[in-house]
Amino acid sequence: MHTTTAVDSGYKTLPLTMLEESTTNPRRTFDLAKLTELAQSLATHGLIQPITVRPKGETFEIVAGARRFRAAQIAELIDVPVRILALSDEETLEVQIIENSQRQDVHPYEEASAYQRLLDLPAYSVDTLVQKTGRSQSHIYARLALLQLIPEVATAFQENRITASHANLIARLPTAQQASAFEHCWRKDYQDTEAHLLPAKNVSAWIQANLYLPLAAAPFSREDPSLYPAAGACTTCPRRSGFNTSLFCDVQEDQCLDAPCYQTKVESHFDREIASRPNLVQIEEGWRPDKDHREGAVHRGEFREIETPVENPDAEPVAPCEAARPALIIHGRNRGTWLTVCTDDRCPVHDPRQSKEREERPLPQPTEDETEEQTAARKADYEQRKADALAAEVRRQEEQRAADELEETEAEKRRLQIEKRKAKREASFQRIVKAAPPVFNAAQLRALLRALVNLDPYSFADDLAVEVNGDAQDDRRSADEVLTTAIDGLGDVELTTFAIRLALSGHRGIPRENEIDHLSEAEAAFAPKLAALTLMKGSPKKNAQPTQTKRKA
Repeated sequence: MHTTTAVDSGYKTLPLTMLEESTTNPRRTFDLAKLTELAQSLATHGLIQPITVRPKGETFEIVAGARRFRAAQIAELIDVPVRILALSDEETLEVQIIENSQRQDVHPYEEASAYQRLLDLPAYSVDTLVQKTGRSQSHIYARLALLQLIPEVATAFQENRITASHANLIARLPTAQQASAFEHCWRKDYQDTEAHLLPAKNVSAWIQANLYLPLAAAPFSREDPSLYPAAGACTTCPRRSGFNTSLFCDVQEDQCLDAPCYQTKVESHFDREIASRPNLVQIEEGWRPDKDHREGAVHRGEFREIETPVENPDAEPVAPCEAARPALIIHGRNRGTWLTVCTDDRCPVHDPRQSKEREERPLPQPTEDETEEQTAARKADYEQRKADALAAEVRRQEEQRAADELEETEAEKRRLQIEKRKAKREASFQRIVKAAPPVFNAAQLRALLRALVNLDPYSFADDLAVEVNGDAQDDRRSADEVLTTAIDGLGDVELTTFAIRLALSGHRGIPRENEIDHLSEAEAAFAPKLAALTLMKGSPKKNAQPTQTKRKA
Protein backbone atom coordinates (compact mmCIF):
# COMPACT_ATOMS: atom_id res chain seq x y z
CA MET A 1 0.00 0.00 0.00
CA HIS A 2 1.27 3.47 -0.79
CA THR A 3 2.29 5.87 1.98
CA THR A 4 -0.65 7.90 3.32
CA THR A 5 -0.61 11.41 4.76
CA ALA A 6 -2.97 12.99 7.28
CA VAL A 7 -5.19 15.92 6.30
CA ASP A 8 -5.40 18.78 8.80
CA SER A 9 -5.38 16.38 11.74
CA GLY A 10 -5.04 12.60 11.95
CA TYR A 11 -7.86 12.22 14.49
CA LYS A 12 -11.00 14.33 14.92
CA THR A 13 -14.57 14.14 16.11
CA LEU A 14 -17.06 14.74 13.32
CA PRO A 15 -20.86 14.85 13.19
CA LEU A 16 -22.47 11.75 11.68
CA THR A 17 -24.14 13.99 9.10
CA MET A 18 -20.71 14.73 7.56
CA LEU A 19 -19.97 11.02 6.91
CA GLU A 20 -21.17 8.96 3.96
CA GLU A 21 -20.62 5.31 3.09
CA SER A 22 -18.27 4.25 0.30
CA THR A 23 -19.61 2.69 -2.87
CA THR A 24 -16.52 0.47 -3.10
CA ASN A 25 -16.91 -1.16 0.33
CA PRO A 26 -16.54 -4.97 -0.17
CA ARG A 27 -19.00 -5.69 2.65
CA ARG A 28 -22.51 -5.92 1.21
CA THR A 29 -24.40 -7.72 3.96
CA PHE A 30 -25.01 -6.45 7.49
CA ASP A 31 -26.58 -8.55 10.24
CA LEU A 32 -29.29 -6.40 11.85
CA ALA A 33 -29.15 -8.33 15.13
CA LYS A 34 -25.40 -7.79 15.44
CA LEU A 35 -25.76 -4.12 14.46
CA THR A 36 -28.35 -3.67 17.21
CA GLU A 37 -26.05 -5.36 19.72
CA LEU A 38 -23.18 -3.08 18.70
CA ALA A 39 -25.48 -0.02 18.92
CA GLN A 40 -26.36 -0.91 22.52
CA SER A 41 -22.66 -1.10 23.35
CA LEU A 42 -22.03 2.28 21.68
CA ALA A 43 -24.88 3.87 23.60
CA THR A 44 -23.30 2.70 26.87
CA HIS A 45 -19.57 3.02 26.25
CA GLY A 46 -19.29 5.20 23.14
CA LEU A 47 -17.21 4.46 20.04
CA ILE A 48 -13.71 3.38 21.13
CA GLN A 49 -12.18 2.55 17.72
CA PRO A 50 -12.28 5.55 15.34
CA ILE A 51 -13.80 5.31 11.86
CA THR A 52 -11.27 5.72 9.02
CA VAL A 53 -12.37 8.35 6.47
CA ARG A 54 -10.98 10.39 3.59
CA PRO A 55 -12.01 13.88 2.42
CA LYS A 56 -14.61 14.01 -0.33
CA GLY A 57 -15.67 17.55 -1.14
CA GLU A 58 -17.53 19.04 1.84
CA THR A 59 -18.03 15.61 3.45
CA PHE A 60 -15.95 12.57 4.32
CA GLU A 61 -16.13 9.11 2.73
CA ILE A 62 -15.91 6.12 5.07
CA VAL A 63 -12.93 3.96 4.18
CA ALA A 64 -13.20 1.47 7.06
CA GLY A 65 -15.94 1.28 9.71
CA ALA A 66 -19.28 1.04 7.89
CA ARG A 67 -20.68 -1.26 10.63
CA ARG A 68 -19.68 1.17 13.35
CA PHE A 69 -21.24 4.01 11.35
CA ARG A 70 -24.58 2.19 10.97
CA ALA A 71 -24.58 1.14 14.63
CA ALA A 72 -23.90 4.77 15.65
CA GLN A 73 -26.95 5.83 13.62
CA ILE A 74 -29.09 3.23 15.41
CA ALA A 75 -27.72 4.42 18.77
CA GLU A 76 -28.60 8.01 17.69
CA LEU A 77 -25.10 9.33 18.36
CA ILE A 78 -24.48 12.91 17.25
CA ASP A 79 -20.77 12.69 16.49
CA VAL A 80 -18.06 10.02 16.40
CA PRO A 81 -14.24 9.94 16.48
CA VAL A 82 -12.62 9.52 13.05
CA ARG A 83 -9.17 9.13 11.55
CA ILE A 84 -8.71 11.25 8.42
CA LEU A 85 -6.35 10.00 5.68
CA ALA A 86 -5.58 11.31 2.21
CA LEU A 87 -6.04 8.25 -0.01
CA SER A 88 -6.37 7.72 -3.74
CA ASP A 89 -9.16 5.54 -5.12
CA GLU A 90 -6.73 2.62 -5.49
CA GLU A 91 -5.39 3.06 -1.95
CA THR A 92 -8.93 3.29 -0.59
CA LEU A 93 -9.94 0.03 -2.25
CA GLU A 94 -6.82 -1.70 -0.90
CA VAL A 95 -7.48 -0.52 2.67
CA GLN A 96 -11.13 -1.58 2.50
CA ILE A 97 -10.38 -5.03 1.12
CA ILE A 98 -7.49 -5.84 3.44
CA GLU A 99 -9.30 -4.46 6.51
CA ASN A 100 -12.41 -6.54 5.74
CA SER A 101 -10.42 -9.69 4.90
CA GLN A 102 -8.96 -9.68 8.42
CA ARG A 103 -12.40 -9.75 10.05
CA GLN A 104 -14.10 -13.05 10.91
CA ASP A 105 -17.67 -11.98 10.11
CA VAL A 106 -17.09 -11.09 6.45
CA HIS A 107 -18.87 -13.51 4.14
CA PRO A 108 -16.37 -15.59 2.10
CA TYR A 109 -18.13 -14.70 -1.17
CA GLU A 110 -17.73 -10.97 -0.46
CA GLU A 111 -14.09 -11.61 0.45
CA ALA A 112 -13.61 -13.42 -2.88
CA SER A 113 -15.16 -10.54 -4.83
CA ALA A 114 -12.85 -8.10 -3.05
CA TYR A 115 -9.74 -10.13 -3.88
CA GLN A 116 -10.75 -10.26 -7.54
CA ARG A 117 -11.19 -6.46 -7.66
CA LEU A 118 -7.62 -6.04 -6.45
CA LEU A 119 -6.31 -8.63 -8.91
CA ASP A 120 -7.94 -6.65 -11.71
CA LEU A 121 -5.49 -3.82 -10.92
CA PRO A 122 -2.15 -3.99 -12.75
CA ALA A 123 0.09 -4.06 -9.66
CA TYR A 124 -1.58 -6.99 -7.89
CA SER A 125 -1.09 -10.76 -8.02
CA VAL A 126 -1.90 -13.67 -5.73
CA ASP A 127 1.56 -13.38 -4.17
CA THR A 128 0.89 -9.68 -3.49
CA LEU A 129 -2.36 -10.54 -1.73
CA VAL A 130 -0.58 -13.16 0.38
CA GLN A 131 1.95 -10.55 1.52
CA LYS A 132 -0.57 -7.80 2.27
CA THR A 133 -3.33 -9.89 3.92
CA GLY A 134 -1.20 -12.46 5.72
CA ARG A 135 -3.44 -15.20 4.30
CA SER A 136 -2.01 -18.41 2.83
CA GLN A 137 -1.91 -18.96 -0.92
CA SER A 138 -4.35 -21.89 -0.63
CA HIS A 139 -6.79 -19.61 1.24
CA ILE A 140 -6.63 -16.98 -1.51
CA TYR A 141 -7.15 -19.56 -4.26
CA ALA A 142 -10.04 -21.18 -2.35
CA ARG A 143 -11.76 -17.81 -2.02
CA LEU A 144 -11.23 -16.89 -5.68
CA ALA A 145 -12.64 -20.25 -6.76
CA LEU A 146 -15.97 -19.29 -5.15
CA LEU A 147 -16.50 -16.79 -7.96
CA GLN A 148 -16.80 -19.78 -10.35
CA LEU A 149 -20.00 -21.00 -8.66
CA ILE A 150 -23.05 -21.23 -10.87
CA PRO A 151 -25.80 -18.73 -9.87
CA GLU A 152 -27.96 -21.32 -8.09
CA VAL A 153 -25.13 -22.44 -5.81
CA ALA A 154 -23.75 -18.90 -5.32
CA THR A 155 -27.18 -17.70 -4.16
CA ALA A 156 -27.57 -20.61 -1.72
CA PHE A 157 -24.10 -19.89 -0.32
CA GLN A 158 -24.74 -16.16 0.14
CA GLU A 159 -28.02 -17.00 1.87
CA ASN A 160 -26.06 -19.36 4.18
CA ARG A 161 -28.08 -22.39 3.11
CA ILE A 162 -24.77 -24.20 2.49
CA THR A 163 -21.47 -23.76 4.32
CA ALA A 164 -18.15 -22.52 3.00
CA SER A 165 -16.92 -26.14 2.98
CA HIS A 166 -19.75 -27.17 0.64
CA ALA A 167 -19.20 -24.13 -1.59
CA ASN A 168 -15.46 -24.73 -1.89
CA LEU A 169 -15.98 -28.37 -2.90
CA ILE A 170 -18.46 -27.40 -5.61
CA ALA A 171 -16.56 -24.34 -6.86
CA ARG A 172 -13.57 -26.47 -7.86
CA LEU A 173 -15.72 -28.45 -10.31
CA PRO A 174 -16.48 -27.53 -13.93
CA THR A 175 -19.73 -25.60 -14.24
CA ALA A 176 -21.41 -28.55 -16.02
CA GLN A 177 -20.98 -30.71 -12.90
CA GLN A 178 -21.78 -28.18 -10.17
CA ALA A 179 -25.57 -28.59 -10.34
CA SER A 180 -25.28 -32.37 -9.85
CA ALA A 181 -22.93 -31.95 -6.88
CA PHE A 182 -25.28 -29.34 -5.37
CA GLU A 183 -28.19 -31.79 -5.55
CA HIS A 184 -26.15 -34.33 -3.56
CA CYS A 185 -25.66 -31.78 -0.74
CA TRP A 186 -29.20 -32.56 0.40
CA ARG A 187 -31.11 -35.60 1.58
CA LYS A 188 -34.72 -36.11 2.61
CA ASP A 189 -35.30 -38.94 5.04
CA TYR A 190 -38.63 -40.54 5.80
CA GLN A 191 -39.27 -38.29 8.82
CA ASP A 192 -38.30 -35.05 7.01
CA THR A 193 -40.78 -32.59 5.56
CA GLU A 194 -37.96 -30.92 3.65
CA ALA A 195 -34.50 -32.07 2.57
CA HIS A 196 -31.71 -31.38 5.05
CA LEU A 197 -28.09 -30.43 4.39
CA LEU A 198 -25.59 -33.28 4.54
CA PRO A 199 -22.12 -32.82 6.08
CA ALA A 200 -19.46 -31.59 3.68
CA LYS A 201 -17.56 -34.86 4.08
CA ASN A 202 -20.51 -36.73 2.51
CA VAL A 203 -20.47 -34.41 -0.49
CA SER A 204 -16.68 -34.75 -0.78
CA ALA A 205 -16.97 -38.55 -0.82
CA TRP A 206 -19.64 -38.40 -3.55
CA ILE A 207 -17.49 -36.08 -5.69
CA GLN A 208 -14.45 -38.30 -5.24
CA ALA A 209 -16.41 -41.39 -6.29
CA ASN A 210 -18.36 -39.89 -9.19
CA LEU A 211 -16.64 -36.82 -10.63
CA TYR A 212 -12.91 -37.27 -10.03
CA LEU A 213 -11.08 -39.52 -12.50
CA PRO A 214 -7.56 -40.71 -11.49
CA LEU A 215 -5.19 -39.88 -14.31
CA ALA A 216 -2.72 -42.50 -13.13
CA ALA A 217 -5.25 -45.17 -14.16
CA ALA A 218 -6.01 -43.64 -17.57
CA PRO A 219 -5.59 -46.15 -20.42
CA PHE A 220 -4.26 -43.44 -22.75
CA SER A 221 -1.04 -41.42 -22.74
CA ARG A 222 -1.37 -38.23 -20.69
CA GLU A 223 1.38 -36.55 -22.75
CA ASP A 224 -0.36 -37.11 -26.11
CA PRO A 225 -2.04 -33.88 -27.32
CA SER A 226 -3.40 -35.47 -30.50
CA LEU A 227 -6.01 -37.67 -28.78
CA TYR A 228 -8.21 -34.59 -28.32
CA PRO A 229 -6.58 -31.59 -30.05
CA ALA A 230 -9.11 -29.11 -28.63
CA ALA A 231 -8.04 -30.01 -25.07
CA GLY A 232 -4.35 -30.79 -25.63
CA ALA A 233 -2.23 -32.95 -23.34
CA CYS A 234 -3.36 -33.74 -19.79
CA THR A 235 0.00 -32.64 -18.38
CA THR A 236 -0.71 -29.00 -19.28
CA CYS A 237 -4.49 -29.02 -18.73
CA PRO A 238 -5.87 -26.69 -16.00
CA ARG A 239 -8.90 -28.96 -15.49
CA ARG A 240 -7.03 -31.36 -13.21
CA SER A 241 -6.22 -31.23 -9.52
CA GLY A 242 -2.47 -31.38 -10.07
CA PHE A 243 -2.52 -28.11 -12.05
CA ASN A 244 -3.20 -26.07 -8.89
CA THR A 245 -2.09 -27.97 -5.80
CA SER A 246 -2.80 -24.94 -3.61
CA LEU A 247 -6.50 -25.15 -4.45
CA PHE A 248 -6.66 -28.98 -4.36
CA CYS A 249 -4.37 -29.52 -1.38
CA ASP A 250 -6.78 -32.10 0.09
CA VAL A 251 -7.05 -34.21 -3.10
CA GLN A 252 -4.78 -37.22 -3.37
CA GLU A 253 -2.94 -37.96 -6.62
CA ASP A 254 -3.68 -36.17 -9.89
CA GLN A 255 -7.39 -36.23 -10.73
CA CYS A 256 -9.13 -35.23 -13.96
CA LEU A 257 -12.09 -32.92 -13.34
CA ASP A 258 -13.45 -32.92 -16.90
CA ALA A 259 -15.23 -36.24 -17.42
CA PRO A 260 -16.43 -35.54 -21.02
CA CYS A 261 -12.87 -34.71 -22.12
CA TYR A 262 -11.55 -37.81 -20.34
CA GLN A 263 -14.09 -40.06 -22.05
CA THR A 264 -13.33 -38.50 -25.45
CA LYS A 265 -9.64 -39.33 -25.04
CA VAL A 266 -10.45 -42.89 -23.95
CA GLU A 267 -12.62 -43.49 -27.02
CA SER A 268 -10.01 -41.92 -29.31
CA HIS A 269 -7.35 -44.17 -27.81
CA PHE A 270 -9.51 -47.25 -28.38
CA ASP A 271 -10.23 -46.21 -31.99
CA ARG A 272 -6.51 -46.09 -32.67
CA GLU A 273 -5.80 -49.47 -31.10
CA ILE A 274 -8.65 -51.18 -32.97
CA ALA A 275 -7.66 -49.62 -36.29
CA SER A 276 -4.03 -50.70 -35.91
CA ARG A 277 -4.85 -54.33 -34.99
CA PRO A 278 -7.40 -55.98 -37.29
CA ASN A 279 -7.40 -59.19 -35.20
CA LEU A 280 -7.95 -57.39 -31.88
CA VAL A 281 -10.79 -58.76 -29.74
CA GLN A 282 -12.88 -56.04 -28.07
CA ILE A 283 -14.32 -57.03 -24.68
CA GLU A 284 -17.06 -55.29 -22.69
CA GLU A 285 -17.58 -55.87 -18.97
CA GLY A 286 -20.95 -55.20 -17.38
CA TRP A 287 -24.14 -53.96 -19.01
CA ARG A 288 -24.82 -50.88 -21.10
CA PRO A 289 -27.50 -50.01 -23.70
CA ASP A 290 -27.22 -51.69 -27.08
CA LYS A 291 -26.80 -48.33 -28.81
CA ASP A 292 -23.56 -47.77 -26.87
CA HIS A 293 -22.00 -51.13 -27.82
CA ARG A 294 -19.02 -50.99 -30.15
CA GLU A 295 -19.46 -52.96 -33.34
CA GLY A 296 -17.82 -56.37 -33.03
CA ALA A 297 -17.39 -56.21 -29.24
CA VAL A 298 -18.11 -59.31 -27.15
CA HIS A 299 -18.93 -59.78 -23.48
CA ARG A 300 -16.24 -60.92 -21.13
CA GLY A 301 -16.52 -64.67 -20.69
CA GLU A 302 -17.49 -65.36 -24.28
CA PHE A 303 -13.87 -66.28 -24.99
CA ARG A 304 -11.52 -68.14 -22.67
CA GLU A 305 -8.88 -65.83 -21.17
CA ILE A 306 -5.29 -67.01 -21.25
CA GLU A 307 -3.77 -65.90 -17.99
CA THR A 308 -0.52 -64.52 -19.44
CA PRO A 309 -1.32 -60.90 -20.48
CA VAL A 310 0.18 -59.16 -23.50
CA GLU A 311 3.00 -57.09 -21.98
CA ASN A 312 3.62 -55.18 -25.21
CA PRO A 313 0.37 -54.68 -27.16
CA ASP A 314 2.35 -53.57 -30.22
CA ALA A 315 4.05 -56.96 -30.48
CA GLU A 316 2.34 -60.09 -31.68
CA PRO A 317 1.70 -62.46 -28.76
CA VAL A 318 3.41 -65.82 -28.58
CA ALA A 319 0.33 -67.83 -29.46
CA PRO A 320 -0.01 -70.99 -27.37
CA CYS A 321 -2.62 -72.12 -29.87
CA GLU A 322 -3.77 -71.15 -33.32
CA ALA A 323 -6.89 -69.40 -31.98
CA ALA A 324 -5.07 -67.08 -29.51
CA ARG A 325 -5.75 -63.36 -30.05
CA PRO A 326 -4.85 -60.10 -28.21
CA ALA A 327 -7.87 -58.56 -26.45
CA LEU A 328 -8.63 -55.12 -25.02
CA ILE A 329 -11.32 -54.37 -22.41
CA ILE A 330 -13.11 -51.30 -23.78
CA HIS A 331 -15.91 -50.97 -21.22
CA GLY A 332 -16.26 -51.73 -17.53
CA ARG A 333 -14.24 -51.55 -14.35
CA ASN A 334 -11.03 -52.87 -15.99
CA ARG A 335 -11.31 -50.69 -19.08
CA GLY A 336 -7.99 -50.37 -20.90
CA THR A 337 -6.65 -53.74 -19.67
CA TRP A 338 -4.94 -55.98 -22.21
CA LEU A 339 -5.53 -59.75 -22.28
CA THR A 340 -4.87 -62.75 -24.47
CA VAL A 341 -7.92 -64.88 -25.27
CA CYS A 342 -8.53 -68.16 -27.02
CA THR A 343 -11.32 -67.85 -29.59
CA ASP A 344 -11.80 -71.60 -30.09
CA ASP A 345 -14.57 -73.08 -27.91
CA ARG A 346 -13.21 -76.56 -28.56
CA CYS A 347 -9.51 -75.75 -28.32
CA PRO A 348 -7.52 -78.92 -27.46
CA VAL A 349 -4.92 -76.78 -25.65
CA HIS A 350 -7.16 -74.69 -23.39
CA ASP A 351 -10.22 -76.92 -22.95
CA PRO A 352 -9.25 -79.94 -20.85
CA ARG A 353 -12.51 -81.72 -21.71
CA GLN A 354 -11.90 -81.45 -25.43
CA SER A 355 -8.28 -82.50 -25.01
CA LYS A 356 -9.32 -85.54 -23.00
CA GLU A 357 -12.04 -86.47 -25.48
CA ARG A 358 -9.62 -86.27 -28.38
CA GLU A 359 -7.07 -88.35 -26.47
CA GLU A 360 -9.71 -90.97 -25.69
CA ARG A 361 -11.12 -90.95 -29.23
CA PRO A 362 -8.19 -90.60 -31.60
CA LEU A 363 -8.82 -91.07 -35.28
CA PRO A 364 -8.31 -94.80 -35.94
CA GLN A 365 -5.32 -95.52 -38.15
CA PRO A 366 -6.00 -97.26 -41.46
CA THR A 367 -5.08 -100.93 -41.82
CA GLU A 368 -3.02 -102.25 -44.69
CA ASP A 369 -5.94 -104.00 -46.36
CA GLU A 370 -8.56 -101.27 -45.63
CA THR A 371 -10.96 -100.70 -48.50
CA GLU A 372 -12.30 -97.34 -49.56
CA GLU A 373 -15.68 -98.17 -48.01
CA GLN A 374 -14.01 -99.01 -44.70
CA THR A 375 -11.98 -95.76 -44.80
CA ALA A 376 -15.13 -93.71 -45.41
CA ALA A 377 -16.96 -95.55 -42.60
CA ARG A 378 -14.03 -94.96 -40.21
CA LYS A 379 -13.98 -91.24 -40.94
CA ALA A 380 -17.78 -90.98 -40.74
CA ASP A 381 -17.72 -92.70 -37.33
CA TYR A 382 -15.04 -90.28 -36.13
CA GLU A 383 -17.02 -87.24 -37.32
CA GLN A 384 -20.16 -88.59 -35.65
CA ARG A 385 -18.33 -88.92 -32.35
CA LYS A 386 -17.10 -85.32 -32.74
CA ALA A 387 -20.65 -84.17 -33.42
CA ASP A 388 -21.94 -86.06 -30.39
CA ALA A 389 -19.25 -84.45 -28.21
CA LEU A 390 -20.19 -81.01 -29.53
CA ALA A 391 -23.88 -81.64 -28.82
CA ALA A 392 -22.99 -82.76 -25.31
CA GLU A 393 -21.01 -79.55 -24.77
CA VAL A 394 -23.94 -77.46 -26.01
CA ARG A 395 -26.26 -79.25 -23.58
CA ARG A 396 -23.76 -78.66 -20.76
CA GLN A 397 -23.63 -74.96 -21.55
CA GLU A 398 -27.43 -74.72 -21.67
CA GLU A 399 -27.68 -76.50 -18.32
CA GLN A 400 -25.08 -74.14 -16.88
CA ARG A 401 -27.02 -71.11 -18.15
CA ALA A 402 -30.21 -72.50 -16.64
CA ALA A 403 -28.42 -73.05 -13.33
CA ASP A 404 -27.05 -69.48 -13.43
CA GLU A 405 -30.51 -68.07 -14.14
CA LEU A 406 -31.95 -70.11 -11.27
CA GLU A 407 -29.25 -68.82 -8.95
CA GLU A 408 -29.99 -65.23 -10.00
CA THR A 409 -33.70 -65.82 -9.39
CA GLU A 410 -33.00 -67.22 -5.92
CA ALA A 411 -30.71 -64.29 -5.15
CA GLU A 412 -33.47 -61.87 -6.16
CA LYS A 413 -35.95 -63.72 -3.95
CA ARG A 414 -33.55 -63.46 -1.02
CA ARG A 415 -33.09 -59.75 -1.68
CA LEU A 416 -36.85 -59.18 -1.73
CA GLN A 417 -37.24 -61.16 1.50
CA ILE A 418 -34.58 -59.03 3.17
CA GLU A 419 -36.25 -55.83 1.96
CA LYS A 420 -39.58 -57.10 3.26
CA ARG A 421 -38.05 -57.87 6.67
CA LYS A 422 -36.47 -54.43 6.78
CA ALA A 423 -39.81 -52.80 6.00
CA LYS A 424 -41.54 -54.79 8.73
CA ARG A 425 -38.90 -53.83 11.28
CA GLU A 426 -39.15 -50.18 10.30
CA ALA A 427 -42.93 -50.38 10.76
CA SER A 428 -42.38 -51.96 14.18
CA PHE A 429 -40.02 -49.15 15.14
CA GLN A 430 -42.60 -46.52 14.13
CA ARG A 431 -45.33 -48.30 16.12
CA ILE A 432 -43.11 -48.28 19.21
CA VAL A 433 -42.34 -44.57 18.82
CA LYS A 434 -46.02 -43.69 18.35
CA ALA A 435 -46.94 -45.75 21.45
CA ALA A 436 -44.49 -43.84 23.70
CA PRO A 437 -46.15 -43.36 27.11
CA PRO A 438 -45.62 -40.30 29.35
CA VAL A 439 -43.90 -42.56 31.92
CA PHE A 440 -42.26 -45.97 31.40
CA ASN A 441 -43.49 -49.00 33.32
CA ALA A 442 -41.04 -51.62 34.60
CA ALA A 443 -41.24 -53.87 31.53
CA GLN A 444 -40.78 -50.98 29.14
CA LEU A 445 -37.86 -49.53 31.08
CA ARG A 446 -36.20 -52.96 31.24
CA ALA A 447 -36.53 -53.38 27.45
CA LEU A 448 -34.98 -49.97 26.83
CA LEU A 449 -32.12 -50.54 29.26
CA ARG A 450 -31.31 -53.89 27.62
CA ALA A 451 -31.31 -52.19 24.22
CA LEU A 452 -29.02 -49.41 25.49
CA VAL A 453 -26.53 -51.88 26.92
CA ASN A 454 -26.20 -53.58 23.53
CA LEU A 455 -25.86 -50.46 21.36
CA ASP A 456 -22.89 -50.12 19.05
CA PRO A 457 -20.93 -47.27 20.68
CA TYR A 458 -19.28 -46.29 17.40
CA SER A 459 -22.28 -45.63 15.21
CA PHE A 460 -25.58 -45.15 17.05
CA ALA A 461 -24.93 -41.49 17.95
CA ASP A 462 -23.94 -40.60 14.38
CA ASP A 463 -27.01 -42.29 12.87
CA LEU A 464 -29.43 -40.64 15.27
CA ALA A 465 -27.73 -37.23 14.90
CA VAL A 466 -28.38 -37.35 11.15
CA GLU A 467 -32.05 -38.11 11.78
CA VAL A 468 -32.77 -35.48 14.42
CA ASN A 469 -30.61 -32.66 13.07
CA GLY A 470 -32.64 -31.87 9.97
CA ASP A 471 -31.95 -28.57 8.16
CA ALA A 472 -29.97 -27.27 11.14
CA GLN A 473 -27.23 -29.85 10.65
CA ASP A 474 -23.80 -28.29 11.28
CA ASP A 475 -20.75 -30.10 10.03
CA ARG A 476 -18.56 -28.56 12.71
CA ARG A 477 -20.50 -30.13 15.58
CA SER A 478 -19.99 -33.66 16.80
CA ALA A 479 -22.86 -36.14 17.04
CA ASP A 480 -22.79 -35.86 20.85
CA GLU A 481 -23.20 -32.09 20.62
CA VAL A 482 -26.09 -32.42 18.17
CA LEU A 483 -27.94 -34.90 20.40
CA THR A 484 -27.28 -32.89 23.56
CA THR A 485 -28.69 -29.77 21.91
CA ALA A 486 -31.73 -31.73 20.75
CA ILE A 487 -32.37 -33.07 24.27
CA ASP A 488 -32.10 -29.60 25.79
CA GLY A 489 -34.74 -28.34 23.36
CA LEU A 490 -37.32 -31.06 24.06
CA GLY A 491 -40.47 -30.52 26.06
CA ASP A 492 -41.27 -32.78 29.01
CA VAL A 493 -43.81 -34.81 27.05
CA GLU A 494 -41.27 -35.47 24.28
CA LEU A 495 -38.56 -36.97 26.49
CA THR A 496 -39.88 -40.52 26.52
CA THR A 497 -40.25 -40.56 22.72
CA PHE A 498 -36.67 -39.37 22.32
CA ALA A 499 -35.47 -41.99 24.81
CA ILE A 500 -37.11 -44.70 22.70
CA ARG A 501 -35.49 -43.38 19.53
CA LEU A 502 -32.13 -43.15 21.27
CA ALA A 503 -32.28 -46.73 22.55
CA LEU A 504 -33.80 -48.44 19.51
CA SER A 505 -32.53 -46.58 16.42
CA GLY A 506 -29.44 -48.76 16.36
CA HIS A 507 -31.53 -51.96 16.50
CA ARG A 508 -33.75 -51.32 13.48
CA GLY A 509 -31.65 -53.52 11.20
CA ILE A 510 -32.11 -57.26 10.87
CA PRO A 511 -30.30 -58.95 13.80
CA ARG A 512 -27.52 -61.39 13.04
CA GLU A 513 -27.54 -64.99 14.15
CA ASN A 514 -27.33 -65.43 17.95
CA GLU A 515 -28.16 -61.73 18.54
CA ILE A 516 -30.97 -60.57 20.80
CA ASP A 517 -33.83 -58.99 18.87
CA HIS A 518 -34.26 -55.90 21.03
CA LEU A 519 -36.77 -54.33 18.64
CA SER A 520 -39.15 -57.26 19.08
CA GLU A 521 -38.69 -57.10 22.86
CA ALA A 522 -39.55 -53.40 22.84
CA GLU A 523 -42.57 -53.97 20.60
CA ALA A 524 -43.89 -56.55 23.03
CA ALA A 525 -43.50 -54.03 25.86
CA PHE A 526 -44.79 -50.88 24.14
CA ALA A 527 -47.20 -51.92 21.37
CA PRO A 528 -48.20 -55.55 21.94
CA LYS A 529 -51.75 -55.13 20.63
CA LEU A 530 -50.69 -53.43 17.42
CA ALA A 531 -47.96 -56.02 16.91
CA ALA A 532 -50.43 -58.88 17.44
CA LEU A 533 -52.90 -57.40 14.94
CA THR A 534 -50.17 -57.01 12.35
CA LEU A 535 -48.99 -60.57 12.91
CA MET A 536 -52.52 -61.95 12.51
CA LYS A 537 -52.88 -60.18 9.18
CA GLY A 538 -49.57 -61.38 7.84
CA SER A 539 -49.14 -64.85 9.36
CA PRO A 540 -51.33 -67.68 10.73
CA LYS A 541 -49.11 -68.08 13.78
CA LYS A 542 -50.62 -67.39 17.17
CA ASN A 543 -49.15 -66.29 20.46
CA ALA A 544 -46.01 -65.02 18.75
CA GLN A 545 -43.32 -64.22 21.27
CA PRO A 546 -40.41 -61.83 20.71
CA THR A 547 -37.26 -63.53 19.49
CA GLN A 548 -34.83 -64.15 22.34
CA THR A 549 -31.51 -65.84 21.79
CA LYS A 550 -28.33 -65.80 23.80
CA ARG A 551 -25.97 -63.00 22.95
CA LYS A 552 -22.37 -63.88 22.15
CA ALA A 553 -19.95 -63.28 24.96
